[in-house]
Amino acid sequence: MKPPPLAYFRYGLRLRGPAGGNARSARRVLEGFLVRVDGGYASVLPWPELGDAPLEEQWQAFRGGGTTPLLERARACAAVDAAARREGRSLFLGPSCVPRSHATVTGSADFVALRAEGFTAVKLKGGADWRDVLGRMRQAVAAGLRVRVDFNGSLQEEAFLGFARAAEDVREWVDFVEDPLPYDAARWERLRQESGWRLALDRLTGEEAGGFDVRVLKPALEAVARRAGPVVFTSYMDHPLGQAFAAWEAARYGEGQELAGLLTHRLFVEDSFTERLAPRGPAWSGPGGTGLGFDDLLEALRWVSVAGASLASPGRVWQNPRDPLPEGGPALVPGQIGFATSGSTGSPSVVVHTEGSLDASADSVSAWLGARAEDVWLRVLPLFHVGGFQIERRAARSGSRVVVDEAKWDPARLLGLARAEGATLLSLVPTQLADLMQLGGSAPESLRAVVVGGGALEEAVAARARRLGWPLLGSYGSSEAASQVATAAPAAALGPAALELLSIWEARVQPDCGGPAVPEGVGLLELRGPALAAGRFVWTGEAWHFQDLGDADGWWRSSDRVELAGRTLRFSCRADRSVKVLGELVNLDALEQQIAALGLAPGHFAIAAVPHPRCGVELVLVAEPAAGPLDAALARQAGRVPPFAMVRRALEVGALPRSPLGKIQHRALAAWLREPIPGVAPAGAAPAIDPGR
Repeated sequence: MKPPPLAYFRYGLRLRGPAGGNARSARRVLEGFLVRVDGGYASVLPWPELGDAPLEEQWQAFRGGGTTPLLERARACAAVDAAARREGRSLFLGPSCVPRSHATVTGSADFVALRAEGFTAVKLKGGADWRDVLGRMRQAVAAGLRVRVDFNGSLQEEAFLGFARAAEDVREWVDFVEDPLPYDAARWERLRQESGWRLALDRLTGEEAGGFDVRVLKPALEAVARRAGPVVFTSYMDHPLGQAFAAWEAARYGEGQELAGLLTHRLFVEDSFTERLAPRGPAWSGPGGTGLGFDDLLEALRWVSVAGASLASPGRVWQNPRDPLPEGGPALVPGQIGFATSGSTGSPSVVVHTEGSLDASADSVSAWLGARAEDVWLRVLPLFHVGGFQIERRAARSGSRVVVDEAKWDPARLLGLARAEGATLLSLVPTQLADLMQLGGSAPESLRAVVVGGGALEEAVAARARRLGWPLLGSYGSSEAASQVATAAPAAALGPAALELLSIWEARVQPDCGGPAVPEGVGLLELRGPALAAGRFVWTGEAWHFQDLGDADGWWRSSDRVELAGRTLRFSCRADRSVKVLGELVNLDALEQQIAALGLAPGHFAIAAVPHPRCGVELVLVAEPAAGPLDAALARQAGRVPPFAMVRRALEVGALPRSPLGKIQHRALAAWLREPIPGVAPAGAAPAIDPGR
């Protein structure tokens, strides 16, 4: 079937370096959309900070047949690309037809390593405080690199002249200074004469009337015509598809160019598109394929027909309707998707994803599971949980069917539904698996993978499931990572602790675990990858406050302690559930696992830390009747742990506070225990905790 003439795909590019990548922007994720026009492709990535219409306006214009400078160029790009694709030819005669490039640097860099790669020049981003960029200029020159500086119009005249005087020692190594201040021909000419420096004009906002030496051309913004004088082609920090368009324009321009700036994909966290371009060195390396390339990647995207798109709709926050967020949650921009994650500890928060991060995760998990169109997903996780939401996304992108059971959890009903519908893929949390094992039913024959995540999986429960034929795959993930990060290999059918990182993730550990002797490879997990969220909104008590998620290089530190050996991960415990008792650090997750091993039923009890006048913190075991005999478990625990880790008090309650997925809500439990409890005595004296609190 012929595809619709107009379609789009939303994406987000995460910067590796400092926020924004230039003096005008504080963004860490650059959002844009690819367009498909009559079989040709192009990118639209606006920079409102530099004068472009915002993303929503670009969308509305694209839908309605309107125009903006970016859309005009996108349509021109798509037309050229479509013609070449119809003829089955590439727009590139060969990598050598594209000029070599400088290295673009938005923050600090290893200039010696860049020189070793073969770069001869770097472009540095400067701001109003030019002293910072001056220091980096000197480092680059010391490494044998020529320098270009882009101030994005952030200086005043006196500041620029002060910079020029201070940088006199490296002047002979400087090719030019780009956009030192907003363009005005007379002012620029005066600065050229007084400073003696070459100036480069980037973005033209009015009539071009001289005052500069080099014209910087951005094919994403303006039609390219032959000019007198030197030019430099750059990619506008665009999507790799837009970068390829800029490279094609540079290739056909021919002579009269200085070193280009076409390798800006190195500024972003890697994804399937950036991996097709040059990983090292100043030479352009095309993506292969017809037209501008990326044939298979573009065809695999989840394109949305413009005729049925609601591009101007606001971003959505998915939240539990029974536990609404303050003020209904934060306001998101179009294309952002948020997930409420108030969780077991801390203040209410919303993790914010883009279409691109969610798609990256969906494709990675589907590839790991070998998902195909013939599969049938059985979804019992709600859509406001990222695990449930991503089941729908994986199925849509792989063409498989989803059977939904969102009624109150009933393990017997799930078994019947799985058999009746021939379910092949299922995702559960440990509590749900434990309930299924209470039934003692064998696995439906159609199931080929049951992913278990969202909490610690007790080995006794897993062992029983394996005996009953359940094809379990342990997993580790988070809302911030759009679901799974590491999963057991399908062929392993649950080696319960050893999980393999999915291909899109880089991982490392921060060895400061709070203990005196930490084994190598053990620590707080840090992640980097294209499925990482753009950030999170946190409720301060009065307003929603946005926080970036990763550091300047795109690394996010979790609160999970893990053991990492190569790409094998073993989860240990939540670091944010560690408390000091008599000056010693005790992890409540680890303590709960130990007590479960001593005979209490996992999932039916929790340990909470409550203030104590002498010890600072007292450890209290709170259990439901199904947990088992509390006194016996505490007696066995007493001889196995040091005094500071002993649980000295137990309470039996009617029901522990739980999330819709059955997770124990430790924050609600701790809040209840901090209230006065008259006449509390061990086992059985406490009133039932209202699960809705």
